[in-house]
Amino acid sequence: MRSDRLATPVRIVSNPFSAKDMINSRLGQIDGIDVIPVEDRSELVAAIKSARVLIMPGGGFFFDAELADLLREHAQELRWIQLTSAGYDGLEINGVPEGVVVTNNGGALGAPVAEHAITLLLALARRLPDFWRHQSTKLWMRNAEAPIASLEGRTIAVVGFGAIGRESALRAKAFGMRVLGVRRTPTPDALADEMFAVENLERALGQADAVLISLPLNDETRNIFNSRTLAACKAGALIVNVGRGALVDTHALIDALHSGHIGGAGLDVTEPEPLPSDHPLWSAPNVLITPHVAGSGSDASYRRVADTIETNMKRFLAGEQLLHQVVVKA
Repeated sequence: MRSDRLATPVRIVSNPFSAKDMINSRLGQIDGIDVIPVEDRSELVAAIKSARVLIMPGGGFFFDAELADLLREHAQELRWIQLTSAGYDGLEINGVPEGVVVTNNGGALGAPVAEHAITLLLALARRLPDFWRHQSTKLWMRNAEAPIASLEGRTIAVVGFGAIGRESALRAKAFGMRVLGVRRTPTPDALADEMFAVENLERALGQADAVLISLPLNDETRNIFNSRTLAACKAGALIVNVGRGALVDTHALIDALHSGHIGGAGLDVTEPEPLPSDHPLWSAPNVLITPHVAGSGSDASYRRVADTIETNMKRFLAGEQLLHQVVVKA
């Protein structure tokens, strides 16, 4: 790293996101900046004091109250937080220093998250957990505990019709599903057979054989899937959540699974997260849980994240408006 590139110090908080080396390499080629990777929070205080930019994920697991307070106290030069994630719930909850612009990844991870969501849905519909359990005991049993279902001809409600929701709808269409989109403004969309406003969520749920949740988490959406909205689902409906765990009232979901009203749940996110080993969700019937990995594994998506950050960094240096800004309280 050349010592003369210190005009706009950029501090990057290293994290489990797989594209960090690609991002650092891209930024390292831009004149006029100095990239300082930070491996853990203990290194952040010194690194952030003169930083104008911070690059990191935005979920509550990463951006917690302690980090928010640390930035307010030490990051006096900070002007911009670039998120590698689409979600920014940690920043929504804990706030950012006044005057700091926040940008997200612009939906760059939509494709792998959608793949993961449809994989969970297929596994539930085709009763793969039952057959995996039979295989572990070398048991040839053609009849699973519940009937196998096909996605063809079924209806899916995609709740949160942004980048991830649209990519999920595209894949659901490929399986011959009818797609109901749910979002704040129900503007018609080519990938949805019908669109619903969020206030009409229960109307959409009553028609859906499967529900895919990809909403952002905020005060309005927290526990939007609760005992009432789960009861509004069709009997036996399958639920997949790749948004945030707190979109779903965990205990209401557990009750709905035990009663059989919800036929199964595929969860890449949970509340709380990480899920404690003694939590009753682990042993609820017909549940598949993955540890918040839906956005992983796509080199193409990682390149899109790096492209977004590189473009925004050049715009920042040029004094231009940044792409994919999100509104976060101070």
